[in-house]
Amino acid sequence: MTSTSASGLRTSRKSASFLLSVALWTFCLFGFPLFAAPQSDRVGQLSVRVRDRRTENQLEQVRVELIRFPDGTIGEQFTGSDGAVRFTGIGVGAYTVRATRQGYEAGEARVDFRKGDSTAQNVDIPLTALDPRGPATLGGSVSTQGLLIPDKARKELERGRLLLNEKKDPQGSIVAFRRAIATFPSYADAYFLLGTAQMQINQAIDAEASFHRAVAIDAHRTAPYYPLAMLLFSQRRFDDEHQLLLSAKSLDPNDWRWPFELARLNAQQGNWEPALAYALEASKHSGAPTRTHLMLADIYANSNRPRDAVAELELFVQLDPQSEYMERVHDVLPVLRQRAASSSPSPH
Repeated sequence: MTSTSASGLRTSRKSASFLLSVALWTFCLFGFPLFAAPQSDRVGQLSVRVRDRRTENQLEQVRVELIRFPDGTIGEQFTGSDGAVRFTGIGVGAYTVRATRQGYEAGEARVDFRKGDSTAQNVDIPLTALDPRGPATLGGSVSTQGLLIPDKARKELERGRLLLNEKKDPQGSIVAFRRAIATFPSYADAYFLLGTAQMQINQAIDAEASFHRAVAIDAHRTAPYYPLAMLLFSQRRFDDEHQLLLSAKSLDPNDWRWPFELARLNAQQGNWEPALAYALEASKHSGAPTRTHLMLADIYANSNRPRDAVAELELFVQLDPQSEYMERVHDVLPVLRQRAASSSPSPH
């Protein structure tokens, strides 16, 4: 009888860890959710315009992210010369739109798509320029490089952007991005978008080379760092990814993705102590998604701290009761509660 109970406990522990791991790690390479919204729930499109708050000029080369919690960034584009981007096929739900460009403070807006509402929404995001005398701004160097880009290269970049984001033709966009690079070989944005298109058609080796080239041209722009980190993670090149994420984190300390991914790669290797430290750091960022609590629960469960794991999952239930992972969370919670009841209090 004792043997059977021990075996059952081991099975329960494995089940809890497995279910939590599934809930935590099953995200696609681009950071998109594994379970996309049903086609019937894809209700609309969003047009975003980004401008300089003082001059009212439209801003190009602004990174615009469409963020849905707990899924994280589900879409990312760069504005063109008109300062605009458009996202289509958006599912029902609440979203944050985040706009970032070096030399400016980040700007955000929030939109909510519901069944029966208008299928098209417009968002205007004004960005405030940083003080050019401040040591942190790189706006001057970026503007200088922008003046060097020939019109022909810009037009090819815009054509490629249109093909990639609106026409959903990554193969065609690759041709345009290569033409932009042929005209201006130091075009970091073209290499970044080229890598993005190559990732979409599973050309991982080529995409990695493109992202590396974008970083080599302009190491201070962090846009290529995240997809490059995802490529390295998928290849289990954890040492390379670790160094890349540390570099990105030093450049952009306010982005929750860097500590989140550092926690993920450490957890994947069973390095629970640094994984916990990075996950806690990520959870303190105001923009961190609720799935950070799933990660913390998984780390606590694997670190023999079931009480803390239960607390994180209960918090997740409160914060995101409609999550697609809720069924799995409800499966795991009773097992962890049983472990917590029979365990010693967690050390503090």
